[in-house]
Amino acid sequence: MLKIFEQCTRLFILEFPRKKFECVSSKDKLFAMNTSKNTFIALLFTFFSCGLLFSFIEALVNKSPITTEVVVSSVILFMVGLLGLRQFLWLINGRQELIIENGTLILTKKGTFLTGSKTYSFEKVTNVREAIYLTNLSLYDQIQRNMSLTGNVLLWQTVGQIVFDYNGLTISLFNDMDSNERKELITEINKLKK
Repeated sequence: MLKIFEQCTRLFILEFPRKKFECVSSKDKLFAMNTSKNTFIALLFTFFSCGLLFSFIEALVNKSPITTEVVVSSVILFMVGLLGLRQFLWLINGRQELIIENGTLILTKKGTFLTGSKTYSFEKVTNVREAIYLTNLSLYDQIQRNMSLTGNVLLWQTVGQIVFDYNGLTISLFNDMDSNERKELITEINKLKK
């Protein structure tokens, strides 16, 4: 019975296929790129939330009196719509890039707006590892993961399949990688650490 329920929860993680991973390394440089993860549920939700950008037009068309409540609610709905548009663009077009050169590790998100680069001192990066061990999860944990993945994709831009420690923080990067891609990236990062 639990196996049937696990199969049903896979509906939560159906996705629009756009997976791409690239890893190029040279003597003292590394470039890796990974596209964003999406699910159909997250795509639909963010697409429809983009409609909130135009909520103030409804108030004007209906010739509602301009009151404080109308202005405040229009501004709030506009902001939610703007965040929905940002996340929708990330889901359909986003990619994260990792660049290691000259003793720095740079993480950049591209494909949407209001994102920036984060720079880390590469010598302070420790314990680079896989964050997800899908093969070791129990059936119950796989069900929980399937159900929570859509929420993570909807709210956060990076699910985080590779993690590293940096000054007491755990930093997550990359989405939708298979085990060979995760191993390749971890191996290349660790080669540069030596």
